[in-house]
Amino acid sequence: MLIRHRMQAALLARATALILACAAVAACAGPSQTPSATPVLPDTRTITAWIAEIEAQGIRRPGWAADDWTEQWAAAKFREWGLQDVLLDPIAVERHEEQHWSLTVWPVGAPEHATEIPSWPIPLSANADHLEGELVLSPTLDDVKPGSIAVVEYPLMVMDQKTLRDDVARWHHDPDNEFETLQQVLPMGERFQKVMDPEIAAGAIGYIGILDFPWDDNRYYVPYDAKPRSAPGLYLSRSAGDRLLAMMRDGPVHARIEHHSERRRATSHNVLAALPGRSDEWIMIGSHHDGPWHSAVEDASGVALVMAQARYWAQVPESQRPHNLLFLLNGGHMSGGAGLHHMVDSRREFLQSDVVAAIHLEHAALEATVVDGRLVPTDKPEPRWWFTSYIPQLEDIVATAVCKQDLRRSLMMPPYGWPRPQAKHPPTDAAYFFSTTPVVSLLAAPMYLFDPADRMNMVDVQALEPISRAVIDMVVALDGVSAAELRAAEYLPGSEDRRPPDAQDCGA
Repeated sequence: MLIRHRMQAALLARATALILACAAVAACAGPSQTPSATPVLPDTRTITAWIAEIEAQGIRRPGWAADDWTEQWAAAKFREWGLQDVLLDPIAVERHEEQHWSLTVWPVGAPEHATEIPSWPIPLSANADHLEGELVLSPTLDDVKPGSIAVVEYPLMVMDQKTLRDDVARWHHDPDNEFETLQQVLPMGERFQKVMDPEIAAGAIGYIGILDFPWDDNRYYVPYDAKPRSAPGLYLSRSAGDRLLAMMRDGPVHARIEHHSERRRATSHNVLAALPGRSDEWIMIGSHHDGPWHSAVEDASGVALVMAQARYWAQVPESQRPHNLLFLLNGGHMSGGAGLHHMVDSRREFLQSDVVAAIHLEHAALEATVVDGRLVPTDKPEPRWWFTSYIPQLEDIVATAVCKQDLRRSLMMPPYGWPRPQAKHPPTDAAYFFSTTPVVSLLAAPMYLFDPADRMNMVDVQALEPISRAVIDMVVALDGVSAAELRAAEYLPGSEDRRPPDAQDCGA
């Protein structure tokens, strides 16, 4: 029961509710278990089996049955392993499910030659019954014709890893020097979540996005910011888009859009659980549990990495845990980051004062290539981005752990100012934690992240144990380090205090 007293004392003093919600409910606490004298990290087979079990439940969007199952599964595991104060904290999410849709096109004046083009509805775009209009190719916003349906070719961003290494990252581990030539295709276009918004603002009554991706598919689950759009939109694959553009080159084309998706409010949960340590302060280890599809990488792999930490530290005696440990699985990532917002809004003072560091784990991902228009995994890891607060001691801890576990293709990324200079946080599920506490946020960004091709074959299975051991190394290295101490050492980028981590060359 000591963990409850410690958490309640800290959180009551700061008017938070992290543990009080569970303190009055005996069922929230897990069964008492005797920690092992020799803790054992779950092996690759076990962690992989967890990912497969989650992935097998089906599409895991917020409010869907597979995501609800994942919450209950994680909470049950936490209790089984003896974690305390297991809590399912409710959050409101936008539940989205496409139902039926179509795109029918014909040459102006010749409706008898109408044909249907295969399409897929853009998430959060408006429903439409028989919306008709002229198609206008709109490579720029100046080309948008008010009252028409804009046709836009939409590519993904390509990131030169050499530039990222030299101009953005402040440390890297790439002993094979692959970053010198590696070009990474990211899962987002330059508009990020605002795929169709500029054309709508310019007066278009509908939007057709031709996905100019390296592979040929029309199922792309972006945007997911929980903001309904005022016009309907459909995605086309590259091949279907080429067919449409060929028709448009022959003369004006008219189109009819049908789109019906269900959008409604639903309840999801943040899943929390705790283990007591010998400090009054906390280390938080988290990820998110929902995803756009079956989503083995996004983010069944992150859930499994958090579970591996919980299973390991549950075997460590309390006296050997450097700090109290809080395990967090956010809900609603695919609903505008609802769980992350709720966690920060409801427990801000706790995060600002009592958390030594938040370690967030997203995506153990293999790099993919394209063969005959299909995504195929390689045996290489997608570049690993370690977004780390500007704190020298924390940078050293991360670099040392990455080196020790030889996590190649790693870059230490900034907590803000990227991918755009005005960015106030990085594009990760830990985004808003950076304003409240020191953070280490692991993210891989494979091009297939929002595509149904994200299945078990895309998981970087060989990295599951090394990443898990690196996180254990980080937690151990924070022994005796206080929240105040870390915060006091934070520097501004470009200042004289900035320096590369001690493990700059991994001891080479």
